[in-house]
Formats: sequence, C-alpha cells, structure tokens
Amino acid sequence: PTGVQIHPNFNTKKCMNVAGNRRQNGTPVQIFDCNGSPAQRWNIFRGTTRVQLTGTNFCLDAGSPNQFRNGDKLKIFRCIDSIQAQIWDYTNQNQIRLKATESRRNPQCVDLPRGQSFNGNQLQTFQCSNRNPNQIWTTTP
Repeated sequence: PTGVQIHPNFNTKKCMNVAGNRRQNGTPVQIFDCNGSPAQRWNIFRGTTRVQLTGTNFCLDAGSPNQFRNGDKLKIFRCIDSIQAQIWDYTNQNQIRLKATESRRNPQCVDLPRGQSFNGNQLQTFQCSNRNPNQIWTTTP
C-alpha cells in the first residue's frame, strides 16, 4: 500500500509530515508543503485506527497517557499495539480523536496550532470542538 497524504482543512497544498523524514522515536510531526515525500505518506482508516507512516513501524504518538492534555506535541514513535497514545478514531467529521479520551468531557483531537500552516508548525492535541477548522483532516491518494 502506498498510503495517503493527510491535509489540514481540505488544503491539499499542505501535508502532515515527519520532520526531516527522520525515522526515529520522538521526531516531530508537523505541517509542510506537500512534496510527494515518504515523510508524508500515512496509513489511516475511518473509525479506530493507528496513523502509521507508510512502509515503516512508526506511528503518530500523543505522548504520556497519564496526561493527554491541550498542547501535547505530536511525534512519531515505534508502533506498539496496545499503547493508548497511538490509538485514534478518524471520525466522519474528519477529526482525528485520541481514542483514550473519547469518554471524557473534553476529548483530545489532532490540532493545527493557531491554524497556522507555515512549514514546520508542529501538530498538537487540543480539546475537540465540532467544526473547528484547525481539527479538520482530509486525505488524498
């Protein structure tokens, strides 16, 4: 499988990107101009899903499960089956919600900080809010 590109709020010029295409634990996940690089190819499915860098054993990771709070910076980390920080729910509203927080009053979503799409803006989790354009993520082949 070749994976898909993941875009902020239908902006197909910008992509979810692994910084410097560095395949190591803790590498930031950011917004960058789409360029066809393997750093921008992801496996993601509707419903419960991992968000996995295509062809690698690295997954989108939200960090420490005890916290999961606004402003947690997103990164890649080696995929681990049962780790809550890597289990997401890709909703029909195009939000990528952290599954472990869905039962909370304030679930956490993948969020583009301040909606700014400059290259290198590191993605974060933030309290999900319906129709918040900073939390809309769409895919293209």
